[in-house]
Amino acid sequence: MPAWQHPFLWAAVGLALGLYLYELPLSWALAGQIGLAGGAAYLWWVQKAPRLVWSLPVFAGLGLFRAEMSRLSRQDPLLPLQNHLVQLQGYLTEEPLRTRKACRLLVRVDSVYVPLFAQGWRLTGECLVYLRGSCEGLLRPGTRVLATLRLDTIRYGAAYWARQGVHLSGFAPHLEVGTIEPAYIWGYFLRLRQALLEGLRRTAPRQDYVESVLEALLLGYQRGVDPETRAAFQLSGAAHILAVSGMHVGLVLTLWLFLLRHLPGGWAFHPISQGILLLLVLLYGLLTGASPSAMRAVIMGGVALLARMLYKPYVALNALGFAAFIQLSLDPTLLHNVGFQLSYAAVGGILAFYGSLQGLFRGRFFSTSWGAYLRDLVALSLAAQAGTLLLSWAYFGRLPLYFLLTNLLTVPLATAATFAAVGWLALSPFPAVGAVAAWPAYGLTWLMVEVVKVISRLPGSSLELPPLPLPWAIRLTLLLLGGGGWALHRSRRRETLWIA
Repeated sequence: MPAWQHPFLWAAVGLALGLYLYELPLSWALAGQIGLAGGAAYLWWVQKAPRLVWSLPVFAGLGLFRAEMSRLSRQDPLLPLQNHLVQLQGYLTEEPLRTRKACRLLVRVDSVYVPLFAQGWRLTGECLVYLRGSCEGLLRPGTRVLATLRLDTIRYGAAYWARQGVHLSGFAPHLEVGTIEPAYIWGYFLRLRQALLEGLRRTAPRQDYVESVLEALLLGYQRGVDPETRAAFQLSGAAHILAVSGMHVGLVLTLWLFLLRHLPGGWAFHPISQGILLLLVLLYGLLTGASPSAMRAVIMGGVALLARMLYKPYVALNALGFAAFIQLSLDPTLLHNVGFQLSYAAVGGILAFYGSLQGLFRGRFFSTSWGAYLRDLVALSLAAQAGTLLLSWAYFGRLPLYFLLTNLLTVPLATAATFAAVGWLALSPFPAVGAVAAWPAYGLTWLMVEVVKVISRLPGSSLELPPLPLPWAIRLTLLLLGGGGWALHRSRRRETLWIA
């Protein structure tokens, strides 16, 4: 299918261009917008291109507008109160994080009282509050708190927090805890995930690195994964297993469809069951923390389900553009998010190279069911690695050399462990039964982690690369994906003409 028939892809590209132009000086941004409009006019009037070519300058203009609105919304009204002793009221927007010396809380402030001025204001902003001592089991997302502290700049990770609109922090000697804020919708999902995690921990055979990997594998909770285990996954090329993505959402869809097919009355294709499945996928994405990779997979999976319900063809490239357009429209800062970039680069690599790589493996062995599974897994791993290679080089400076072996061994184990963990999660409210159901998931996960650690310790497991500037990595990745997609389209067109 020609690229011109993917409207959401062009809308997403135009929006991303607008967000990028906003970061340039004003004169360059205006020149870029004028150049896009002039190029679209030339292609439309002279080259007789379809009207879809106008989507680039139009959505680039919308991207500029959205970036400006995002900048205004990120302005922190608490900044004038820096270095002042204040009394903050608000609620927690995430789970407390235990650091080496204190407990870190992210508080959504809704009112401030300054004793020096003996005056209070209704201000809306976010602030990092550090509380000495333990806070486990005391605070949950959405809990209202009252803290007295002196506002100061953020010492660690200031650039990261500035992109989130958070600029101030402070130590509170004590904290007054109130009720749950009912208007904080996101808190319901975070508290539900916390309750599910507590159920798993109560029935887990052991509280160790295996159980923390299971939490990341099933619910996307990576805070418990120790640095050694995380480094082993990165060096072996299996870091994508810890991040909820298309593989995990696909397993949810597969499990639900498997259950529906065994129900009488054709429920597998009933609109009600498809609607429930759509809500289930959305709920799963929100429960896993709504990471960029998870929500990308949720949106693309939702589009696939809607296409199935409406008996329409599913075009993965258009669905990818739709997902990017939705995510960037809601949060323009995702354009610079590492997980967002790697997730879309991996899917882009799969769409661009998977078909060609799959065609390279021919023969009697690959005609069997196990051979076909092996062929698809190898082609999928190579295509995803090709899409993320340059970005991983720029961000991490290392290339895992045994990534193909790692995926061949760990992806089946991760799939089996996830299915077993779903059963464990369903039985965790019953302590006696849940403790027994935990062993299959625990054993499979232990085996997967040990395989990853063994591969990461092999000689030459990773190759250290010279520095690669990130802008060049992004440009070369786009060029690589575009070239691969063009070559795939040309080969399919030749096959169509040959058959005709």
